[in-house]
Amino acid sequence: MASKLERVEFAQAALDAYIHAEGAARRWIGGVPACDVVDLITDLLLLAKTRGHDPCSVLARAKRHLEAEASERC
Repeated sequence: MASKLERVEFAQAALDAYIHAEGAARRWIGGVPACDVVDLITDLLLLAKTRGHDPCSVLARAKRHLEAEASERC
C-alpha cells in the first residue's frame, strides 16, 4: 500500500491531469485552489453515479476515511 505522502502525490497528479484535460491554463504557486479540488471531487462523484454507485454513499465513505487517516473531523 502506498504511503500517505505517495497518495498525496498521486492526488496532485490526478488534479494536474484533470486541470490539463479541462483546458484550464491556470497554475498555482504554493497551494491548490479549493474550487479545483471541489470540481474534481464533484466530477468523480458523477462518474461513480454513472457507474451505478450512490454518490452520497461514496462521499460518506470518503469522509470516514479522511477522519480515520488524517485525524480530521468534518
